[in-house]
Amino acid sequence: MRLDKFLPTSLIAYFQGKEKAAFYRYALVAALMAVVCIIGLLALGESP
Repeated sequence: MRLDKFLPTSLIAYFQGKEKAAFYRYALVAALMAVVCIIGLLALGESP
């Protein structure tokens, strides 16, 4: 019961407080990882 009440309230408070910051942070990290993976695959594909 306590966990069922604690998790939703903590998640709601977290998303209300840091929704935009967390979204932009995860989006930036995902974009950087995608760019690094693409560059790595291109380098491995072009290298003999």
